[in-house]
Amino acid sequence: MPESSQPAVAEILRLRAPLSLQVLRAALKGKRVLLTEEELLSVLTSGGFVEGPPGQWSLAPAAPAAPAAPAPARFNQTTLAARAGVEGDVLLKVLDALVTDHPEVNWGALRDRLESGADVAVSDRTLGLLEEGVRRFEVARLRAEKQAAEERAREAERRRELQQLAESEVAMLRAELDDERRRAHDAALERDRLRQEAEKLVALKEQETASWVATAAGGWMLDLGAPETFGEEKLRQALGQLESALVVLNVPVSGREIEAVVVHLGGIAVVEQYDIPSTAGVVEVPADGAASVEGRPLEIADPRADVLAAVRLLQKAASLDLAYLPVLAFQGPAEAEGEDVLVCLTAEVDLAVDDMLHSQSTRVSTDDAVALLTKLGLPELPEPPSGF
Repeated sequence: MPESSQPAVAEILRLRAPLSLQVLRAALKGKRVLLTEEELLSVLTSGGFVEGPPGQWSLAPAAPAAPAAPAPARFNQTTLAARAGVEGDVLLKVLDALVTDHPEVNWGALRDRLESGADVAVSDRTLGLLEEGVRRFEVARLRAEKQAAEERAREAERRRELQQLAESEVAMLRAELDDERRRAHDAALERDRLRQEAEKLVALKEQETASWVATAAGGWMLDLGAPETFGEEKLRQALGQLESALVVLNVPVSGREIEAVVVHLGGIAVVEQYDIPSTAGVVEVPADGAASVEGRPLEIADPRADVLAAVRLLQKAASLDLAYLPVLAFQGPAEAEGEDVLVCLTAEVDLAVDDMLHSQSTRVSTDDAVALLTKLGLPELPEPPSGF
């Protein structure tokens, strides 16, 4: 009976509340629900009713209904990556790592569906685990980048040390090479000095042993070196035909050897002879520039300058006011420009020199001839030169 009366009590208290026990019993009687005071009190205390002020009863407030759980959000690969704050490829790497970290979630299936382009429902818990995985991934990435940067710094330091070592070794090798070059240069200078000393000794020895030879033409000849080429022999033979002349062959002057010096009544002839066969063609000696034979350069590019340099050396060594005649002798025909140098055939050098020197107005005295020979450090003549 009391339990079946609860809806009626509840309806009355819902419309009119709070009510005292007596008023509530009277209202129930109107609904033909007859209850003793004890029975009504039993119904009220059975639940669903509360006593407010003393003796006043009302319906207990209903408990608020629990809100419905929100539906999981849906994402595709692009939107889920944006939600996690990473690129799409990084999102896939994080999902791979979460397979091991949180195996309770089917990360593999989530990854496959995202890669297929489908929208996937992702719960808040899964999102939280994903965000946690992203944080761990970023920490690991930053740690890896730091380690890589430290390794690059160590590698750069190793390379710098190796470069310094290499530069030091190169500098040491260069210093050793420079020392070696200096020693080689000094050795070469010493060899040249010794060679020059030996040549001087040989020249002095030859001068000591060389002697004047009277020529058939009435002159004297002093050969300080034996002829080495056909041209030198032809020159020797031709100069031996000069009358009343002093001929010195292979004369050393100031570190240079002049092929022939002829002391003549009309002056001093300085002769340089070149071994160019007569069959080679015509030798061309321009006034300025390189000489050639049939368009081919000579071994000595400028014989004119060569013989003029020899004349200057002889003038300086002799220090005598004499007339000097530069002479170029070739075995074959030659064409020369200018009149500062006499150019002739080797076989006819005696005729050319004699004609040229006889045309000079100045004359060389016996004293001048002897003084020149003395300046050159040559042996004395067996007797004074005749015709001077």
